[in-house]
Amino acid sequence: MEQDKIKDKALYFAGILSMCVLLVSVAYFFFLRTIQIDLQKNVSLHYTGENGMASLEVEIKGEDLNQRVQEFLDTVIFEVTPNTNLSNGDVITITAAYDEDLAQRYHYEIKNATMEITVEGLQDRYPSLAQMDPDYLKEILEASETYVRDHEKDIFVLNHETIKDEHWELTNLQPCYGAFLKSKSTAASDRVIQIYQLDFEQSDQIFTLYYLVCVPEINDGRKIQSQDIFGERAYLSDAEIEAGSFSSYVERVFGQQYQVEPIDLTTLFESE
Repeated sequence: MEQDKIKDKALYFAGILSMCVLLVSVAYFFFLRTIQIDLQKNVSLHYTGENGMASLEVEIKGEDLNQRVQEFLDTVIFEVTPNTNLSNGDVITITAAYDEDLAQRYHYEIKNATMEITVEGLQDRYPSLAQMDPDYLKEILEASETYVRDHEKDIFVLNHETIKDEHWELTNLQPCYGAFLKSKSTAASDRVIQIYQLDFEQSDQIFTLYYLVCVPEINDGRKIQSQDIFGERAYLSDAEIEAGSFSSYVERVFGQQYQVEPIDLTTLFESE
C-alpha cells in the first residue's frame, strides 16, 4: 500500500517536471531564443529606367507566415546609395533602418542590414532606328493604332463640339507618318511616334483631324509599356497639311530634344 502511494507521488512529480520542462521549452522557443533574420533573403529589387538612367526601389517581398516576423519586417525602410543614373556594373549600397526596440524585444539578430549589390539586367537603348528589329517596330506601331481605336470616342469629344443627338463615327484611320525619336539626353526615354489622319462622319458631315500617338521607353528589352502610351492632336499648319509635310511639323515640335529618324511605313509593311 505504501509502495503504491510512493509510486503515485513519483508519477505526479514526474508529470509536474515534464510540464515544467515543456513550459520552459515553449518559453525559450517563442520568447527567449535568438532568431536570425537575413534581410538580403527578404528583399525584392525593382529597377526603373534604362542602362545609364535607372533607379532602384527595394521592398520586402511577400508576407511571412510568422506574424511577429512580419510585424518586424513591416518596420524596415531601405536607403539606396547612389540611386540615380544607374548603369549595369555599378556597385550600390543598400542600408536598412528598422525598429531596433522591436528586434530586441523579439530577440531578432539582423543580418545584412547593409549590403552591396552590382547593378545588372538594365535594358540598353538602340543607337539608331537601323538597329531596331523590324518585328518589334511593327508591334510598336500596332500598339499605337490600338491606342487610337481604344480611345476614339474620347479623342473626338476632346477635339470637336457636339450635341447629344449627334452620332459621329470614325470611318477612316490612316497612318500618315512615323518616326523614331532618339533622345539627346538621358532625362527622357527614346520613343516612336505616329501621326494619323482621323475622319469622323455623321450623315453628310465629315470632321478630320491629325492625331499623334507616342509610344515611350523604346529599348532592347522589347517590352511595350501600353499603360504609358499617350496621344495628342497634331496642330499642323495649313501649308504642312496641304504639302503633306509631317516631317517639318515633327522637327518643329521635337527637334530640339530628339534626333528624328523617319520610319518608312510602306517598306516596313510591304510584306503583309
